[in-house]
This record gives sequence, C-alpha cells and structure tokens, in this order.
Amino acid sequence: MRTRLALLAVCALLAAGCSGITNAAATDDTLVIALPAPPENFDPAKNGSGVQGIVHWLSYEPLIRAESDGSFTPALATEWGYVGTGNRLFEMTLRPGVKFADGTPVDAASVVGTLKYYLANGGSMKPFLTGITDVTADGDKVRVALDKPNPILPYVFSQLVNWGDVISPTGLADPAQLTSRTFGAGAYTLDPAGTIAGDHYAFVKNPNYYRPELQRYEKVLVRVVPDPNSAVQALASGQVDVNLNATATLADQAKASGASVLEGNPGVLALYLVDRDGQTTPGLGDVKVRQALNHAVDRNAVAAALGAGYSAVGQIAPDGTDGHDPALDDLTKYDPSAARRLLTEAGYPDGISFQLVDLLTFGMNTASQAVVDQLGKVGVDVTVQTDGNDLNRYVADLSSRKFSATTFRLSTPLFASALFNITGAASPLNPFQSSDEEIDRAFATLAAAPEEQQAAAAAAFNRTVVDRAWFLPIATVRNYVFAKGVANVGEFAANGALDVLDWAPAR
Repeated sequence: MRTRLALLAVCALLAAGCSGITNAAATDDTLVIALPAPPENFDPAKNGSGVQGIVHWLSYEPLIRAESDGSFTPALATEWGYVGTGNRLFEMTLRPGVKFADGTPVDAASVVGTLKYYLANGGSMKPFLTGITDVTADGDKVRVALDKPNPILPYVFSQLVNWGDVISPTGLADPAQLTSRTFGAGAYTLDPAGTIAGDHYAFVKNPNYYRPELQRYEKVLVRVVPDPNSAVQALASGQVDVNLNATATLADQAKASGASVLEGNPGVLALYLVDRDGQTTPGLGDVKVRQALNHAVDRNAVAAALGAGYSAVGQIAPDGTDGHDPALDDLTKYDPSAARRLLTEAGYPDGISFQLVDLLTFGMNTASQAVVDQLGKVGVDVTVQTDGNDLNRYVADLSSRKFSATTFRLSTPLFASALFNITGAASPLNPFQSSDEEIDRAFATLAAAPEEQQAAAAAAFNRTVVDRAWFLPIATVRNYVFAKGVANVGEFAANGALDVLDWAPAR
C-alpha cells in the first residue's frame, strides 16, 4: 500500500504515473520495461513491494534470491536456516569475495549495518520484520535474534520485500543519498544522468558484479506507463520488451502481437473490515454483523462483472497458496436472508452505515461499487471515497480512522499477509490495531510451527480468520506479464518472484 502498499502486491500498488513512451525503442543491448507506477521510494527501507520493487531487483543483490517458481536459492548468503526450535534464531553464512558497486566488500558488518538500518527506518513493509530484536556478526555468519517467532525469514531476506537488499557502508553513512542513487551489489546501478524520477529510470552494468554472466543487457530502462492500453501498444510496436502493466483483458491483444503471456501468482481482492473493534462504526465490532456482510454479497456475480482474470473466493488465501481450503468458500455463501437475520440478532434490524476508502487500480473501485450495491439491499449503507491512484493520500486516509473499511488486494504468503492486515501494528492495513484472542492464538501457532506442521497451522489460521469475519473476500485476481523478444521470462508461481536476471534477448 505504501507497498503497493500490495501489498503486493501485487500486490502491486499503482500510483499516478507519468508520460508516454517516446524515445524508448528497445534494442538487443537494452531491456525496456514498462512499469505501471513509479516506485514509492528509491530507498529500499521505504519502498513498497510488488513490481515497483524491480528497480531494486536490478540494483541490490539480496541475501537470498526468490525464484519465480517459489523456491529460494543462494545469493549473498550461501546457507541459511533456523537454529534450534520455535523459529527464534536465524543464521546466514555469507558468500566470500563479493563487492558492492562502489568496490567495498560485502561482509558481515555491512549486512548487520543494513538490517539494523531497516529495523530503525522501515516503511510500510516493516511488519515483515516482526520479532527481530538484534542482528550480530560472527566471522562470515550473520545471526538474527527474535523475541517472537517469524517463520518466513527466507522470504523476508529475499528481494521480494526489500529487507534482503544489502546497502553499502557508503550509502548507510548518509541515508539521504538512498532516495536518488543506488548503493547495492546488484547486477546494475542507477544512471542518474539518464533518469527522470517518476518517468523513467536508467540502469547500467555494475562492473563489480560477482556473476557477470547474468548481465545479459548493457542497459536496462524502466519506464512508467500508467495506462495499460498504452503499455500493450508499446509492446506491440517494439518500444517495450516487458510489460508489467499487464491485465487479463489485454492478454489476447498481447498474444496477437506475438508477445508471450505469463499468468499466475493470484492475489485476493477483499473488503478489509478494518474497524473490527467498532471504534468508528460500532456495528462492525460484532462478529454477527461482519458475518452478515459476507452473506450479503454474491461473489460470483461480482467476479463476473470484474471480467477476465477474476474468480469468486470466500477466504483470504487464494487457491495454490498456503492455508487455502476449498471448503471455506462455502462458509459465507450468498444468502441475503441469513444476512438480514444476523443483523437483527446483533441489534441492527435496520442495518448499519460506514465509510470506505479505495483506489482505482486492479479493479478495487469497481469491486467496491458492486459490493456496496449488494450490501445496500440488506440495509447496509456504505459511502465510498476513491483516492484515485494517490498512494500517499490513501495511506493518510486509512491512518485517519475515519474509514471503517477499504477494498484492497494482497498477494503474499499467509503469514506475511497476516502481518500486514491482522497483527502488524505498524501496517497501514491495520489502522485500528485490532486484536482477537482466537486469531492471535492461531497466529502464534502458525508462527512457531516447525516446517512439517506449517501447512496444517496455516489452514487452521485461515479458517479462524474466516470464522471471525475480519474480511469480506470478493475474488482472486491473477497477475500478468507480457513480453516480446525476451527469452527465459520464467514462471509466475504463488509467492514467487520474477527472474529478472534470467531475462535475455530472444535469438
């Protein structure tokens, strides 16, 4: 959200973008990528996740590399894992001989310095750092201590959520520099002379990169193209090689132009009933009211109205991800009579009213309008405020506690999603800092579960969230990437990352 803010998610969040794509003709030695919105911030500590992170995937080498198939492979760390039981101590062994782009060595001290900087200065993605109390070095090893379990540190220390991106001591010495320059050990570095912030970002080869065989292009140009139609036209005409502003409705058009279409990594679009304690809207503090809202919405009709790429869902864990249980989709099936009965039992026979804030991107506002119309049929009056594509305004509005709900989409592992919208006190998606004993207990079990028990714990946690009706899930929506003239685009698995450094000119 401020990830794309997602979240992203893809979550990917989209802010207002800038210009078109003039003077962006792609060539074999230059990779041109269309991005739907500019990155929230060039400082990895303050940027969001999703495709806006591509500027960091190019310029900062992560500790652990997330692959597009959902696996993790060595990067700056060659080995990693939890020590002991309970997911409270995590250890990484660093690769020797790696240098930052400025020539200084990547050592344990620089990793410790980076992680402590993130702990002190993390932005909207900081909930992922939950539990971490200290980071220490011992030779070539970095140890991360936690006061509460966090089972997803391989994910956290990958490029997916920025916290694995190691910053050179030069960059950390004056963090103000991080907003306009890059100080990583990645394959490329930002070229300020070829960059206009908000419009396009130029990257050139890092001469010190430890795997030069992955520098498949001399230059990478990331252009902001906020209109999906303009982006697909630019791809067709050869002005863009990879389109990250891709949607299901444009997939056939992309294929007709000769482009390959990558599809997958679904996220859940939902109404986040954020005022779960009823601070602004007392009725939402009653689980029966929240359950009533879920029964009032015909998700199949809404998904059909949203169009290609959307399918109805009744839970926050989409199909193919951890915790998903097909049986949960039927627990809150469409039943307006049940909705009215629950409202009456809760003491609101005439319904309730509240305000909702959303964005225009990824069908969020369209979904809001469809859901609001159906809620009105059972006496629930919802006023919608749309902040367009203005992420900063959106986050400020959520933080104001004026709005009791928001329509949003996240595409992350279940534990990571929970950090963002359930337990994370610092998350913009949990502005009321809600708590619930049943959810907290299920979350704690998931957090401490050993690997062989995590699937069962995730399913139990997901069921508890559905039972407590903290969300009104609407539909899953798949992410898309269009590419033309590019080989090795990769997969798009759940919780995976685009393999940007595998992309190469098609021969």
